[in-house]
Amino acid sequence: MKLRTRARYSVRMMMAIAKLSLDGNPVGLGNVSRQCGVTRRYLDQLVTPLRNAKLVRAFSGRGGGYTLGRPAEDIKVGDIIEAAIGAIAVADCAIDSDSCIHAEYCNCRGLWTLINHKINEVLDEYSLQDILADDWSKTVEKELSAMA
Repeated sequence: MKLRTRARYSVRMMMAIAKLSLDGNPVGLGNVSRQCGVTRRYLDQLVTPLRNAKLVRAFSGRGGGYTLGRPAEDIKVGDIIEAAIGAIAVADCAIDSDSCIHAEYCNCRGLWTLINHKINEVLDEYSLQDILADDWSKTVEKELSAMA
């Protein structure tokens, strides 16, 4: 499974907003674009679902822009991705057994559901604050080496 660009860029956008609005002042999408390397035009599309999910707050007028909708430690990576692309589903039947005519006797459905659960578990384990931490790379390396 590959996360769609929309999800990956939304995470990058949220990281940039968090970094650039540390002082509590809203940050414009032009600055966010320069920080995260995503075009302003694409950020305009990404910000709406993030706003609807109350992950960012918009301020209009002179000095307007965006801030986080709640503290970075209260925003899970899964929240961002779900706002951007909807619920994670490696297969439709993993979240809705009624979507598959084979659900009653399919041995694969359990596997898809387990994979889906594990992905969501990881996405909900880490917050925006976690991935912004200076030692984030070390945290990930530790996790990966423990799995080996």
